[in-house]
Amino acid sequence: MTLSLGIGTTEEFIEQEFCDLTLKDKRLEKRAKKILSILQNKLGSCVRRLFLSQSESRQAYDFF
Repeated sequence: MTLSLGIGTTEEFIEQEFCDLTLKDKRLEKRAKKILSILQNKLGSCVRRLFLSQSESRQAYDFF
């Protein structure tokens, strides 16, 4: 499920707002945008509950 922010989806909003994000690696940029999108959709939840799999949770912890 994607929430609407204005006229676009959460993913479109994140992509637009963070289009100038420059990290050392394109994969990190993609992961950051994914984490932000999930955080937007599930505000107030802890990292373990944000992601469906344990590996995704671990990736988020490693990112931070």
